Parts: sequence; C-alpha cells; structure tokens
Amino acid sequence: MDDGFGKWISCSCKFIKELLLENVHVGSFTIESSSLESFTLVYTYNSDPCHFSISGEKLAEISIEWENSQASSSITKSLNVYAPNLKYFKWIGNLLNYQNLGKFMCLEKAHIFLKQKGDEYDFDNAFEVLCSFYRVKSLVLSGDAIKVLLREGSMHAPLDGTTYLGVHIKSLTDDLVPAMVSLLRGVPNLKTLYINSYPSLHIVKPKACGFKRKYWKSQNLDCIHQLEEVSIALSTGYPTNALELATYILEHAQKLKKMVICYLPRQSYIIEKVNKISSATVVFKERGVNDNEAMGESYYFELFHLYGF
Repeated sequence: MDDGFGKWISCSCKFIKELLLENVHVGSFTIESSSLESFTLVYTYNSDPCHFSISGEKLAEISIEWENSQASSSITKSLNVYAPNLKYFKWIGNLLNYQNLGKFMCLEKAHIFLKQKGDEYDFDNAFEVLCSFYRVKSLVLSGDAIKVLLREGSMHAPLDGTTYLGVHIKSLTDDLVPAMVSLLRGVPNLKTLYINSYPSLHIVKPKACGFKRKYWKSQNLDCIHQLEEVSIALSTGYPTNALELATYILEHAQKLKKMVICYLPRQSYIIEKVNKISSATVVFKERGVNDNEAMGESYYFELFHLYGF
C-alpha cells in the first residue's frame, strides 16, 4: 500500500471518525483529517521500512501495537503525530527508530508497555517520547517501559501533571529500582501509586533485596509527601525492595489515607512488620500464585486488550 491510500482518506473521507490499520505493508502513509477521532495501528513482525504520519485536530484516542522482532538500525521506521487535543494514548511493543509525538497538552490517560531487548534503544530518543506525556494525569507503565524510558543517572521524568501512576512489573528488582527513583522524582504531584507484580512458580527470582529504607529516604522524593493512596502487590520470593518502599511510605507520607498490601501465603510475616507504623488505614490482602499471570511472551499483547480506555 502506498501513500495514495492516505491521501484518498484525507481528501475523500470527510466524516471519518475511526481508522484501524492492521499489519499493512506500507512504505509511507500520511493522513490529515479534520474529523478523525480514533486511530489504531497494529504492526507486527514486518521488517520493511515504513513511515507513518497522522494529523488531526479532533484526534482523541491513539492505540499502537508495534512488535518488530526483526528490528535493524539500518531499516528506518518512523511515526509523526500531530494531535493537540489527544486524551488517551496507548503503546505496546517496541519503539521505532524515530517518533515525533509533539506535546500532548490535554492527555488524560497513557498506557505504555514497551519491550526491552538488551540495550537496543536510543535512550535520548526514548526519553523524548516520555517528555510528550508531561501533562498526562494518569500514567501506567510496564517494568520494561521504565527501564527503556529512564535509567540511573538520567534526567527525572518531566511528569508534573501526573496524579496517578500505575506500574506493572515482575518484581521490584535491584536493577529496576534506580529507574523507578528517576520516575518518582518526576511526579511531584502524585496522589495515587499502584505497583503490581506478577507472581508465578516459574519466574526466576532475581535479586530484589539491595535497597533498604535508608536508601529511599536518601532520595528525598517530593511525591512521597503528596501521596494519598498506595497499593503494592508483592512478588514471589523475598520482596525486600517492595516491602522497604512500602514501609518508607508509611513512615513518611504525611497525607497518606490508605495503603493496600497484597501478599502471598508465605509472606504473612509482613503484617506484623508494617502494621501500626502509620495512622493511615492499612489493608492486607492475601493473593494466590497463578501461573497464567506470569509475564510471558503473550503478556504484552493481552495487555493491549486488557487496558482499554
């Protein structure tokens, strides 16, 4: 499919409201529409060069599923978006070589579930993507997305408008904590923090015990003092990092109203450890180990349908 199709839509479909492109083979696709409200792009396992450009004043929702296991730095893939009134944004899979998203000034929700494959990402390029969401109110990220978008020593995430942060991870491992700190530094007005992990009997248990309360205190995270609600689901094994973070929040979050801690049957010892630390309401919920919750290869594609707007 060539760019003629995009030009035809732009010129002939004056009242189009929704557009879905699924696994189209295209060298270049450009659309400018004054009526388009929803755009979905599903592009999986295609190694051909491609360039997408989407522009629409009324665009309110964009969903992207981009899986490219045969990615090569010599094959250019790019995406340009102009959607000044966008409210909902969802991206699952990989980043492209280039993406220019602009500034989403009206963004209410963003779900970013990227897949990390070694050090293939240009971190400056990835961080520029994160800067597009600086006004988003509700942000949900996967653990790989956090590693891709942020790294130890990088600038903090510029997310001053974010009041809800959801994080979906395998575990709060030692290699993830520094990137989490960079993320939390960038959300000074955060009111709700949701950290979910995926326990499984088959997940290898990486090291998740190197960061104590002293470390969290030394980071001087402004968002801790604004938090009102927190939910933390502990992972398989000995989730020391997550537990230390929960304890630190209970000790220092003056505005905290409620914390929910979900634990596995063998982790019931945490009730005595963190109970009565804070005047906030603390709710303990026992959770089971469900192998289907493991973050396997199909996990990211399930999320595309699970996290609807």
